[in-house]
Amino acid sequence: MTTRKLKINSESKLQKNKRENNDDNINSNIKKIKSNELKIKKTEEKYKKTLTKNDKENHNRNINDKFEIIKNSIEKPNWMEFKKQKKELKEKYKAKRFNDIYNITITAKQFSEKFRRSDCSKLERKKLILKTHNMLKNNYNRIILTHDMSRIIQWILKYCDGKIRQAIFQELKPSILSMIKSKYAKNCIKIMLKHGSQQIRHEIISVFYGNVIRFMCHSVSSSLLEVIYSTWATEIEKIYFKQEFYGDMYKQAKDKKIKTLSDTYKIAEDMKTATLSAVKGNLMKILNKKILNSTLLHCVLLEFLNDCPIEDRTEIITMLKNSIVELSQTKFGSKVAAMCIWHGTNKDRKIIMKALKGNIKTISMSEHGYLILLALFDSVDDTVLIKKIIFSEIQNDLIDIALNDYGKHVILYLIARRNSHYFAPSIVKYLEQGDNNAISKKPANIREKELLYSISDLLLESVTTNTSIWISNSSIAMVTLAILKIGIGEKLKRAFEAIAIFISDSKSKIKEGDEEYKPIEHAGLHMMLKKLIQNDKELQKKSECTFGEILINYLETNIVEKWIECNRGCFLLILLLENETMSVGNVILSKLKPMINILKSKQNPGAKILLEKLK
Repeated sequence: MTTRKLKINSESKLQKNKRENNDDNINSNIKKIKSNELKIKKTEEKYKKTLTKNDKENHNRNINDKFEIIKNSIEKPNWMEFKKQKKELKEKYKAKRFNDIYNITITAKQFSEKFRRSDCSKLERKKLILKTHNMLKNNYNRIILTHDMSRIIQWILKYCDGKIRQAIFQELKPSILSMIKSKYAKNCIKIMLKHGSQQIRHEIISVFYGNVIRFMCHSVSSSLLEVIYSTWATEIEKIYFKQEFYGDMYKQAKDKKIKTLSDTYKIAEDMKTATLSAVKGNLMKILNKKILNSTLLHCVLLEFLNDCPIEDRTEIITMLKNSIVELSQTKFGSKVAAMCIWHGTNKDRKIIMKALKGNIKTISMSEHGYLILLALFDSVDDTVLIKKIIFSEIQNDLIDIALNDYGKHVILYLIARRNSHYFAPSIVKYLEQGDNNAISKKPANIREKELLYSISDLLLESVTTNTSIWISNSSIAMVTLAILKIGIGEKLKRAFEAIAIFISDSKSKIKEGDEEYKPIEHAGLHMMLKKLIQNDKELQKKSECTFGEILINYLETNIVEKWIECNRGCFLLILLLENETMSVGNVILSKLKPMINILKSKQNPGAKILLEKLK
């Protein structure tokens, strides 16, 4: 016990000593800091006392001078001088590089400035081109890849005769492969394709054989390949381009019989797996480069997605779901996009819709892209998301979309889905391919009703506020008719009133080309009004307000007199008598009876039938 006590006491004493030592150290440090501060203050005071007025002024001047030096160093350099020096340096390098032909290129530039002008006569241009060609002969390969000289060669190829063009092509032939991947020289190939002979085109296209995949992966050559495939290649040349995706064996050995991917394993079924894996590998190379603006690529993608296993299809959809806008530009691409929608998961569909954001108007109005939106309306169960992403953009550009020949189909599909009056059987048959997809769970009729409910009020409001546009031509009048047929309630009544006011106003005119028509005399609008009046029987069954009931309120005596002057006006009055209720018919008869003598004097068929109705 005593030993333990002694140990504890000794430990406590040591701790106390340590604390005391630490405190002493801290106090000494504080004293040192304070003494240093005092010294600094004293030196400052001494310095201030010793500085005279002149010294202070000199001191301030030195500081200002230093500040100006810094300011001058920060100021922007003379860019014009800098550019001039850079240009001179560039010319020096060029002179070294083309030591023996530098002066020739300068002269060629001077000639080109003359013969490229539109006011240069044909004879003068011919002479200048011949001189320029003679100077550059045997040197085309050296200068073709340069920016300025490749432009001059383009002008020569454009304006020269066939012999000179053939001579230039023969000289450039060994350099075609490098020209294809050159930012500037590829434009010379475009000119040769456009202005060259069929033989030149064939020889240029044959250079691509064996290198199609490599060129499609290149950012410069891929656009040139797209121009060649979509504009200049013959049907057999297009097939040869496609074959290079099917495997290495087709890179040089072409087969006219193999036109699609399925033809490669039609005879030998055991080749299917190997061929599909080769196609997938080639597609992945291009998709990883994000170069998707290619008709050839879209065509091969469609063939692959139709034949590949589900796992491969899912992988391709994952790669493409953010690139739907690029796919919408071609016929095959839009079909690939539709397949991505039909077979993609709900998450994939959501990403696809987000990728379309900001491009709905463009896609709606494109020749093939509108089918992508129709596929979305058929497949996506989340109609709230469609309303949020797609309908919000349609609302902003509704009239432009409705006036477009392709855009109007987007609106018609929402209000008259797959109606044979508006959609060709081929389009309906194509869209039916996505009806039995494994992802969509909501019944089609419920999805259709939800979409219709979301868009109908918006369309009716637009018809009410922009009536003159919605019945401005035959095409959009049919869209307006479809909108009015699905309308209900107060908003339909307002739309009827707006149309009735427009057609009964003597100042209203419809322009078609250079001619102007009264609304009832225009053939397309007359057809629309005819079908609208005939639809009143359906509205009577639903106890809805009819168009005839609204129209008779605006048919004043002077308006009726003008209507019976023309044949189409008479037929509209006949339709009102045949399709409306007894009360509406009696009102029309009361307005027409005082005009029997006028009708007797008319010789048109409508007036004669109307006269019989009055008897």
